[in-house]
Amino acid sequence: MRNSFISILMFTAILFMGCKQAEPKYIIGVSQCSEDIWRDWQNAEMRMEANFHEGVELRFTAAHDDSELQSSQIDSLVESGINLLIVAPNQLSSVSPAIDRAYDKGIPVIVFERKTDSRKYSAFVSADNYEMGHLMGEYIATQLGGKGQIMEVKGLKGSSPAEERYNGFHVALAAYPDIKVVAELQGDWTEPTAYQAVKNWKGDMNSIDLVFGHNDRSAIGARKAFEERGAKLPMFCGIDALPGPDGGIQQVRDSLLDASYIYPTHGDQLLQLALDILDGKEYPRETLFTSALVTRDNATVLLLESDEVVRQAHNLIKLQKKAASYLEQLSTQRIISLLALVLLALLALILV
Repeated sequence: MRNSFISILMFTAILFMGCKQAEPKYIIGVSQCSEDIWRDWQNAEMRMEANFHEGVELRFTAAHDDSELQSSQIDSLVESGINLLIVAPNQLSSVSPAIDRAYDKGIPVIVFERKTDSRKYSAFVSADNYEMGHLMGEYIATQLGGKGQIMEVKGLKGSSPAEERYNGFHVALAAYPDIKVVAELQGDWTEPTAYQAVKNWKGDMNSIDLVFGHNDRSAIGARKAFEERGAKLPMFCGIDALPGPDGGIQQVRDSLLDASYIYPTHGDQLLQLALDILDGKEYPRETLFTSALVTRDNATVLLLESDEVVRQAHNLIKLQKKAASYLEQLSTQRIISLLALVLLALLALILV
């Protein structure tokens, strides 16, 4: 009878071990330099893609434009036992030592959106920020008819997208000597900082023909400062052109911006690249995504397309939540059934 009781206990233990949640096959750490609508959209794309792959766990951190904090977060992700690191460095050099430490420990590293001054990474993924700045410069020169005064609100100092967009923009304008950049204001990608920088500018706002923000939020912040001062509204151009409410595409359609440039997120492709690296498949070390200019001529069509993508994404999230709920209920029912079988077995043993 004692041997039978021990056998039932062992059987019960085996059943409950089978009910335990499976350990993830891969743990991927994502270190974002900031937290904004662009990165929220990208993180959502990675989460959706992860749902199509069994055993993938994502761990996200956001440094809020603080390089020291991001370095600490990267070290913490490494210590937590991640299999791969995806990182958008806040600045070119300040976060590089933490990235190097992760790489030196044998952890594959994907650097995306912003560059690092180190070569210790497995892959680099981004849009061509220099090309974006250059094409935006050519578009602006055409809109101004080759003559006018520009205010530029730059991105975070020391970040590679800000430097590359600046360089591309000014190289393009060099071909138009009658176009002058009369104000270069320092921003940090956020709307409040751009608003404050423009508000504090001591020049003549009515002399400005166009404001170029290194992203849409900077351009919108500048617009609010112009409106508050009661100045003549110039043209406003930015970069990002995000879909959805209050995104850059809608702002162009609603004439808050005259033009923007799509800065693709591609979180799904980013995660697929990470899985290819972990699975030992071939992959490109450098990837530059293509993009497109958004103007009032194509903003309505692009907005309709993007709204449909957002709607389908939300439907997919709902389906995934329902599936997870059903699986949880199934697991609970399985545990209850197993408990009932164990109790019946113990009752039979007691009766014997």
